[in-house]
Amino acid sequence: MTMFTDICSVLSRHYSGISSRAIVRMALKRAGVKESELDSLTDHARLLKELRRGMELFAASPAARQDCAERIEVLLRVRHRERERELQQGARIVKITSEQHIVDARTTARGMASNLGFGRTDQVKVSTAVSELARNIYRYVGEGVVTLRYIAPPRAGLEIEARDDGPGIPHIDEILGGSFKSKTGMGLGILGCKNLMDDFEIETARGEGTRIVVRKYK
Repeated sequence: MTMFTDICSVLSRHYSGISSRAIVRMALKRAGVKESELDSLTDHARLLKELRRGMELFAASPAARQDCAERIEVLLRVRHRERERELQQGARIVKITSEQHIVDARTTARGMASNLGFGRTDQVKVSTAVSELARNIYRYVGEGVVTLRYIAPPRAGLEIEARDDGPGIPHIDEILGGSFKSKTGMGLGILGCKNLMDDFEIETARGEGTRIVVRKYK
């Protein structure tokens, strides 16, 4: 469940489902926080203040409002600690030797993006880029490694490294420029990855393999 759902669940102890969602959405708007940012929020003071203001607008006793506020504060603290532990766990490594490993890399990427509080659109961009990189490894080399790492604040995000020991990618400048017509399709997913992500780096040479690093920031 998302943090939005968890907070609504706490409020539903004393408010209706409709009222609970209205309170949270109102608080998010007043606090200037997007719903997609809620899971990665580190400063909760403004949000808690706006949640208290919202609860006062709906029918509930002072004791009920205090109960909700205390439970939500605990919930936010616990989620913050969980996220800090996740960020400290280090890299996730997926060895690519089968079609299933492409799915595994994609699923891992989307989960890590969600943990960071990326919105759905950016989650799809990250998972699509990882899928393309992993598919290129499997299709044209046979095996390699995709490594996913959290990037710590102040500019939080995800870094994905795809590495193989294959023959290298010829005509890489033309591929990245969009002008190369490949008979095999080799490397074409790379241009898509470059367009989907914020940073893109590639090292490739004939007979020496390929290393691609892409990053997406919040």
